[in-house]
Amino acid sequence: MVPAQQLLLSHREVLLDWLSVNPTPLLRWLADAGVLTPEQYRVLLQRSPANRVANVLEQVCKSQQSSRAFLQVLHSVQSYYCTQLQDWTLQHCPQTPPPSPPTPPSPRTGTGTARPKTGRTKSPLSKLFTRGKSKEYTIPKDEVDSPKPQVNLKTPVVKVSLSAHKNTVLHRTERLMCYSEGEGQDSSSQAHIDIRYTDLFVTEDDELSNEGHEYFKQASRQSPIYPHQTYRLIHPRDLLNPDPKTGSIPKRVKVKGIAGIGKSVAMQRLLYEWALGKHLQTFSCVFDLRFRELNLIDGPISLRELLSSRFLYLKNVLTHLFECATSLLFILDGLDEFRHRLDWTAEDRDLTVDSQISVSELLVALVKGNLLPQSSVILTTRPSTDAPKCFFQRWCVVLGFQEKHVEEYTMKFYKDPVAAKKVFSYMVKNDNLYALSFIPLYCYIICAALAEFFSTDSNDGQSLDLNPPRTVSEVYYYYLYTTIKHHALKDNTDASSPKPKILTLVKEQLMNLGRLAYNNLLRNRILFDKEDLEKFGLDLRGIRSTFLCQILVSVENEKEMEMFSFFHLTLQEYLAALFCVVSVSGHVEILTGLNYWCFGELQPPAKSPPLSVNPMPAGDHLEPYRVENLQMFTRFFAGLVRARLTRLLDGMVENDLAGDDEGMTLLSQLGDWFQSQFKKTELTNQTALNLLHCLMELHLSEVTSRVAPEIRSLCLFKMKLSVVDCAAIHYVLQFSTHSLEELNVGYSNIGNKGFSRLGPILHRCESLYLRYNCLGTDAAIKESAVLRSDDCQVKKLFMCGNKVGPEGAQALWAALEHNQTVEEIYLDITGITETGTENLVQCLSKNTALKNLTVVGNELGEAGWARLRELGRLRPDLRIIGHFVEDLELLEAYLGWVEEIQEDREQMDSVKNVDALQSVLKGLWLSEGTGENAVKAKELETKILQLLESSELSSLRAK
Repeated sequence: MVPAQQLLLSHREVLLDWLSVNPTPLLRWLADAGVLTPEQYRVLLQRSPANRVANVLEQVCKSQQSSRAFLQVLHSVQSYYCTQLQDWTLQHCPQTPPPSPPTPPSPRTGTGTARPKTGRTKSPLSKLFTRGKSKEYTIPKDEVDSPKPQVNLKTPVVKVSLSAHKNTVLHRTERLMCYSEGEGQDSSSQAHIDIRYTDLFVTEDDELSNEGHEYFKQASRQSPIYPHQTYRLIHPRDLLNPDPKTGSIPKRVKVKGIAGIGKSVAMQRLLYEWALGKHLQTFSCVFDLRFRELNLIDGPISLRELLSSRFLYLKNVLTHLFECATSLLFILDGLDEFRHRLDWTAEDRDLTVDSQISVSELLVALVKGNLLPQSSVILTTRPSTDAPKCFFQRWCVVLGFQEKHVEEYTMKFYKDPVAAKKVFSYMVKNDNLYALSFIPLYCYIICAALAEFFSTDSNDGQSLDLNPPRTVSEVYYYYLYTTIKHHALKDNTDASSPKPKILTLVKEQLMNLGRLAYNNLLRNRILFDKEDLEKFGLDLRGIRSTFLCQILVSVENEKEMEMFSFFHLTLQEYLAALFCVVSVSGHVEILTGLNYWCFGELQPPAKSPPLSVNPMPAGDHLEPYRVENLQMFTRFFAGLVRARLTRLLDGMVENDLAGDDEGMTLLSQLGDWFQSQFKKTELTNQTALNLLHCLMELHLSEVTSRVAPEIRSLCLFKMKLSVVDCAAIHYVLQFSTHSLEELNVGYSNIGNKGFSRLGPILHRCESLYLRYNCLGTDAAIKESAVLRSDDCQVKKLFMCGNKVGPEGAQALWAALEHNQTVEEIYLDITGITETGTENLVQCLSKNTALKNLTVVGNELGEAGWARLRELGRLRPDLRIIGHFVEDLELLEAYLGWVEEIQEDREQMDSVKNVDALQSVLKGLWLSEGTGENAVKAKELETKILQLLESSELSSLRAK
């Protein structure tokens, strides 16, 4: 037999010809088998396909051992390549498989360098994060494990079709493309998914229900900063693995997460690993369907027709695949983008794969199991979209990056490690940006926006005449500017061109894009066809390709329809706001717009909506849901008003709104407008929060200092606030010096980070509601510092349902020793133990201001209860409530809470609520009441037991 090294050298040219078509499987398996080092693999991925193969052949031919290992891997992945290569490997390659061999896809036919026909389809959701080169790529150890045996579909025609499918999936998932570079960028080899992909934090949704439900309902664009270390990490590849406790294998999995959190990128990674033969190898075929493409189907359609049009090369083998339904996986991505209503309550019908039904009914049937019940389904959606949990066996939530992943992503983003470290350091020091960076989309935009501020080789730093961006609007402004300068214009301008010149060059196209964005934003439209683009003066060249992505969707007769969308909803919102800010001529139009966009109404003397086009979706008013959808747009609008006032939009506008005293008039008018809103008693919590964000984005002290004194109380109960929300609250309230009658952020999941952000203003809150906020001992210690401050004005402190613990309790007692303002403190169910009462008597017996102390639901032990009794003897004027039965008002309050849970099914699903209910039960059993208190206590006990015994809570408890 010819030695391996000599064999490769003598057949180098023909191997290069065969392998250059699709080098991905070969290179990845060589890396996993240890033939290539991680560094060698990373370097190879950044080269063209032909150069990748040429270089790997050069490397492995250096020794006989590496040549043999190469041939072993080649034998295992031969089925990804043409029949000539397969014949060659059978003749020349050793039969001994390499370590951890893959289960290769079925052989494919064809000759030479033929590639499966993929059309021009490009996933807009696979292009989110791409820029620069990675500094290091390490293949995770658990990704080289042997996959499970694949279902064997032996017929040759099925093998050929499945091989074509896997190669097509590989071709469109192996790169994370960058929208800012436009389409058709074959040079983006540094964007290979194995280089650029950064792990996401995915965990089981039921573990976060209490912290997340209201946030998921009302604030789908906010960043959820959770204490990640307390929750179990689930890799996307493990979504269909058996439950670690019950061993049951889920067939239906729901994955939810806010916009830009990385759901679609996670699905792309999943598809890529399956096509490589790495994971999910129990599935012979994976069908990925995007809801934004399914929007284009109007008439009745069968599942067979749908899959035939989407996967042309599988059309003739679908019958065989349907017969092996257990080996099929459907990935349904982006339910929130679906324009049709899904009726989950409709009566089930007997359906087959040939039943002609609406696409919405088809999808519901697939999820519920009326169609192909043995198949598996993964559904991704934003939290605001209803997809009942009862139809799924596993519920997961994507929380974005962990802190270490933010740094990892930043290092991958920049070629220059020095610049990367500077950017990450700046983000960490800026709460607004760092909180947003946990959302992958924002992390990408922040990195792009900060590039020129921190680049060590930038030669035009003087053109950036402001400090690095602080607000979201500023981040998007510099992202837009940098993208236009380096990608949209390319050779049309030099690097030293001033901003006004650059903005002048693109004004017309930006305004056309903005007009398209604004008018469709009012209609909740995110997909556009060529006629839409032409209507707004957009051609298919220029900066259009920088911000719009192309979607090719198969329609009847195997043709394709060309559709477009902005690469993310927030970009559509930003460009819409830019169009409006550039188009308004003065404060009257600005205030008219704010009234319309924030409240859906026109205030006299306005007679028509601002910058309107006919027909408007609702005439002179907007429906509440449309107003809610415009909240991010209004924040961008406020930030861009500041940009225009500070002349950042010079080149796009003729005046900055500040000439001839117009600027002062505008600031006065804006101050009056915001003042009047906070005086309204009917202002909703969500609207109040959005106005605070608008003020932070506007970032003009002349306006905020007039508004803040009007805010006497702020109730954001159950709003589920991120660190950015807490930053907005702090930003506005810092401009007021008077006390705040009430700050209610109960059930808001602010966590220790959000609490720290609010810290500087908490001493001015007379009634401070911090109930059920995932606060720990650190927050309790920081709150004790608030109570110690000389200017503390806190009278009522509600810390119920937080993990204060014994150390936190001791810190609070010590702070109260000399505090003269706090009259009531509530520490229900806060994890206080016997140790937490050691300094209770010493500290509180010296306090003369405290009138009410509530510590129900804590296991204080015998010594703890004795200390409470001793404190009661020393402070007879202090009302101490240690048991639920001791206070009728407290019992009624908890009864109201339980009744609220009964009516809210999502609260019923919450593990945290289960724990709290069980703590209340224990408290009720510790002592007996008399009279009306005993009756109420028994009623509360009965209702809690009913809740705990309900079917849904029982299933959670069983886990």
